[in-house]
Amino acid sequence: MTPVGTTESEAPQQAVGRFGHHPLRSIRVRLLGRMLVLVGLTLASLTVAESFILTARLNERVDRELAHDVAAFRSFAAKSAGGSGPAPGGVRALFVSYLEGSIPEHGQTLITLVDGEPYRRSAEEPLARLDTDRALMRRAAAVRSPCYGSTKSTAGSVRFVAVPVAVAGDSARGVLIIAHFTQQERSHINESIRTQIYLGLGAMLLSACVGWIFATRIVAPLRVLRDTARSIHESDITRRIPVHDKDEIGQLAGTFNDMLDRLDDAFTTKRQFMNDVGHELRTPITIVLSQLETLPDEPEARSQTVAVITDELHRMHRMAEELLMLAKARRPDALRPEDLSISELIEEVYVKAAALAERRWLLDFEENPHRDTLHADRHLLTQAMIQLAQNAAQHTEAHGRIWIGGRAGADRVELWVKDTGPGIRLADQQRIFERFARAEESRGRTGAGLGLAIVKAIAEAHHGEIQVDSAPGQGATFTLRIPYVTHALNGGPRKP
Repeated sequence: MTPVGTTESEAPQQAVGRFGHHPLRSIRVRLLGRMLVLVGLTLASLTVAESFILTARLNERVDRELAHDVAAFRSFAAKSAGGSGPAPGGVRALFVSYLEGSIPEHGQTLITLVDGEPYRRSAEEPLARLDTDRALMRRAAAVRSPCYGSTKSTAGSVRFVAVPVAVAGDSARGVLIIAHFTQQERSHINESIRTQIYLGLGAMLLSACVGWIFATRIVAPLRVLRDTARSIHESDITRRIPVHDKDEIGQLAGTFNDMLDRLDDAFTTKRQFMNDVGHELRTPITIVLSQLETLPDEPEARSQTVAVITDELHRMHRMAEELLMLAKARRPDALRPEDLSISELIEEVYVKAAALAERRWLLDFEENPHRDTLHADRHLLTQAMIQLAQNAAQHTEAHGRIWIGGRAGADRVELWVKDTGPGIRLADQQRIFERFARAEESRGRTGAGLGLAIVKAIAEAHHGEIQVDSAPGQGATFTLRIPYVTHALNGGPRKP
């Protein structure tokens, strides 16, 4: 119903707007955003880890070279001492001899301290003057054992080792500093990291493009679901969502299709009920109105008219009850299944059917000692069997024979009503289960002609079926085949 003050053309737009959403809140954008965050965190973690590992490996390699240089200095000092006494000239002479005979590798520099003050350094001009770095000199002068460390200079990062030196017979305390400028190697590492960052950004861009395509395909069923839901209205709910995958979205689409099937069944039942009511009640209502409009004054004629009206009202009452019963049998919540005894059900139907008419009612139950339990709706099954018995009594002459029977089969229970009536032509045997259908001999039309349609609806509500075996002049056998276990349906009646 369109609200007051709103035109019909505006109402759908408001409905669509009510379900609209900001583009940044779409599932595709959120999926893509979360994926890019994950990829970005992964690449950042790898980059940091690689930088840490490469730096650690560089320091380890430089420390090995420094350790080799320290071992060479110690070997030189031992040779200078001659192994028999103190080295001539003490610490200062040892440093001078070592610096004069040593050629530092590229990127290295040698510095000596005596009593905490810079004394000599290697002759080659270093990349940066470290002997002028007071903080470094104080740090090196305080060592009591070989100490490795790192510092910064105008030429970049530096890795060094400070080795305390003492010579017997000399009170001066010396320190040898071997420094290695690592900025070039670190520049290679930084270049590699930058390259990896650029490649990572490119990978994220590629991931964004591919991820957008994948996200679009993933949410495509949801978009179809949305469009289908928007396009559905009571007069047309025939659209269904194609299900290609068995993942969660495919299951959601299948569930939505099942819901549409249930809605379609409900709307179809409602339309059929309204059409049936309008079609079948029109005639008796017309008769009643015409009789009331021409109600005579004579008592005898008035009594006849009242009898006609009463008969039509009774017919409308029976018709309304059968229509309601048919509609109820097709409802999803129609079933109230319970465990019941097959033999007791047959005996109960037999007792009730015997009171319908003066016929030769016979019990034809095939007992199964291993199985006698059925999980079904007792009330609806009894209603279906009584309908079949009433139909058989209507089309069987007085004192004709009617069998009420059943048996427990391998996978289903069979319940039947057999009579010795005129039979049914093959061409009419399926049509008699339709609403208001008539066989040539009017077989199957009880009351408003809905009896067998009700039986069929009850059978299908139990996931079962109704069949007829007949031929003209040979009677008819109507058989209900019901599975042993019937669950209350959420999806409404369906064929087995």
